[in-house]
Amino acid sequence: MKHHILYFLLAICSTVVAQKKLQYNLNVGDKFTVEQEAKQHITQDLNGVDQIIENHLIGVMHFEIVEATDENYTLAMSFKRLKMLMSSPTLGELSNADTESTDSSDVTNMLFKGLLDVPVTIVMEKTGKIKSVTGGEKLIANMFASAGIDQPEIIEASKGAMEKQFGSDALSNSFEQMSYFYPADVVSVGNEWTNSYSGSLSAKNNWKLDGLSDTSINISGTAATNMSTIDENIIMTLSGTQTTTIKANSSTGLFNEVIVTGENSGDTLFQAQNITVPTQIKSTITYKISQ
Repeated sequence: MKHHILYFLLAICSTVVAQKKLQYNLNVGDKFTVEQEAKQHITQDLNGVDQIIENHLIGVMHFEIVEATDENYTLAMSFKRLKMLMSSPTLGELSNADTESTDSSDVTNMLFKGLLDVPVTIVMEKTGKIKSVTGGEKLIANMFASAGIDQPEIIEASKGAMEKQFGSDALSNSFEQMSYFYPADVVSVGNEWTNSYSGSLSAKNNWKLDGLSDTSINISGTAATNMSTIDENIIMTLSGTQTTTIKANSSTGLFNEVIVTGENSGDTLFQAQNITVPTQIKSTITYKISQ
């Protein structure tokens, strides 16, 4: 009988160890920095001739936990660096903006510099789902101020495009892409779960816990995706797939590295010319975190 009890207790302990509540476990005052690198390869079919655009983005963001409850974390985020290079094999360099540049005559550089060190407040659930982002309007106002743009008509004409990149809603969707991958329930290795996020890139994700130890969490994901951009001149509608691999710290829940690769294709409508252009975008985004 004693042996049966011992085996039963060992079985219980084994089950408890194999299952875990995956979530962020952070404390007020915790600080970390996220380095993001994104590469896009865009191919557009112009009457049978491929036009290729390469986008290369580098971003550095600093986060600090300023409040913690049983359900949520409140984080203060600020950009520390942004660099964006747009080029084409046939057209050459189309745009090159870098907050580390000393060229104050470049308007794009100065717009980007206006994003630095402006606090944005993020409320995030312990699963990584973003509940709210505030402060995007301050970012945009500071961009105009940094570039010396004070003409109301120019601000009004440009504000909408900037909100699609740096407004509170856009930032919320962007942050969720790198944070929201934990399930609501306890899981063990091999279990799967789903979630979704929306925005200019929307995804229906299927996640799987590939590995779990005292120090690390390994998660993989596949997703059906949609990319869309709609403004007065351009309507882009693409669909495709995305794969994600995540290596995270099992104590804090913070990722060490997230790699996202995706491929989307569809059409881009240039309304002024009434031209529809077949479009394909291949992308790789890497997020790395440091304390």
